[in-house]
Amino acid sequence: MLKARLLRLHDKWERERDNDFLSLLERDLKAKVIDLGCGKGDFTLRVREKTGCPVIYGADIWDEGLIEAKKKDIETLKVDLSRKLDFESNEFDVVVSNQVLEHLFYPSQFIREVYRILKPKGYAVISTENLSSWDNIFALLLGYTPFSMQFDEVKVGNPLSPRNKEELRDYPPHTRIFTFKGLTEISKSVGFKIESVGGQGYIPFNLLAKIDPRHARFLIIKIRK
Repeated sequence: MLKARLLRLHDKWERERDNDFLSLLERDLKAKVIDLGCGKGDFTLRVREKTGCPVIYGADIWDEGLIEAKKKDIETLKVDLSRKLDFESNEFDVVVSNQVLEHLFYPSQFIREVYRILKPKGYAVISTENLSSWDNIFALLLGYTPFSMQFDEVKVGNPLSPRNKEELRDYPPHTRIFTFKGLTEISKSVGFKIESVGGQGYIPFNLLAKIDPRHARFLIIKIRK
């Protein structure tokens, strides 16, 4: 029963996070847009609809996801996001990346690459897990693995997590988890101007995420070159 309730709560947080993410996108019918970590392309299609761009690019290393994304009329590219990106400098008007940063071994390099491939005045919207969320802090106080952390092929060490002992099949685990301060500082350090930082998912009441994103489960940042 508790596990089911926690899963429903997390699913609600994810839906609201995605809606907040999309609200930060600007309508521009001429924009060249890429989704870094597109998966099967469902969220990528929502990005295309919100921006109005006629063509959208989706990059991922997951073959099965790219096959499905291509069926959705997304221009797919197989890319290892943990390495330097094989795109020209100043190539894109908009870069989006939803729940990808925490999977990368070199997230700081990734943010530098996002800056490089954006055109001047272009912007990025990125969402990621937040290590300093209240639920993660509470787990640490109990000596448990933070809810946002995973290890190798299985999530272990947090009996409160509905995904404890769950096997990870399609994606690499969460390897690097930012805090609010870490995410904003690395963005500034590569040259980005921060336009907004929001949060979703908050214990005890999700409405408080708007007031205190520093302790929300998810961070959503809009940054401009």
